[in-house]
Amino acid sequence: MSKVWFITGTSSGFGRKFVEQLLDTGDKIVATARKLEDIADLKAKSPDNVHLAVLDVTNKEQIQAAVQEAVAKFGTIDIVVNNAGYGLFGMLEEYTDEQIRHQFDVNVFGMLDVIRETLPVFKKQGSGHYVNISSVFGVWAVPAYSIYAASKFAVEGFSKAMSAELAPFGIKTTIVEPGVFETEFMGQSQKQSNPLPEYAPVYEAFYQSYNSLQLGKQDKAVEAMIAMINSDNPPLHFPVGSMATYSISDALSKRIEEVKEWENVSHIAE
Repeated sequence: MSKVWFITGTSSGFGRKFVEQLLDTGDKIVATARKLEDIADLKAKSPDNVHLAVLDVTNKEQIQAAVQEAVAKFGTIDIVVNNAGYGLFGMLEEYTDEQIRHQFDVNVFGMLDVIRETLPVFKKQGSGHYVNISSVFGVWAVPAYSIYAASKFAVEGFSKAMSAELAPFGIKTTIVEPGVFETEFMGQSQKQSNPLPEYAPVYEAFYQSYNSLQLGKQDKAVEAMIAMINSDNPPLHFPVGSMATYSISDALSKRIEEVKEWENVSHIAE
């Protein structure tokens, strides 16, 4: 039986790859983007199975309209892929207030608004799956991505809680944590602060580290995500790629080691 996918941010990156890989499955796809001309080719490839909807996740009216269009077109929604988002690059003190707020408006509040608008559909049918795209930086933070990491830590936090809240209604939640892949994350979709000269050594070290990475393939990443989503028992957390798996395992291990190291001092508080 075919499923109906509602996917945000399909003009590039993982979002576009999701649509491309689902075209031949017989599933129905609601592909959203801020500019429909950026995704017109996706509908041309499968006019009957793809519906396009304009959607800026910071615009609640557009979210409401897109969800209504999806239900009117295909009767329901089975899977919501919350993919829309971008990276804010720079040191903590370099960001403007506007940059920080916009990062959260898109990556956090936009995702929450999509969830809240689609939730009545899921609850009415007693099923559904939220796939919330986080990042390896939702578990492991590095210099130059403090606010981006903060936004993804927020996604991780509310997703864990909503997973427990919504499970009794037959609704699943998965937090997807990709590593670094060949996307526009470090390209056109990234926003950057005005760098201060005293951070030049940190930036240099970052770029050297980044340039040494072997970037993952988008196609393979999305193939793995779709396989996970279509599995009988999808996980709450899904790191994507070896970089994510190793980095998250290392970060969590160090956290446990730190807790144990300071356990005796901590217990003074009891």
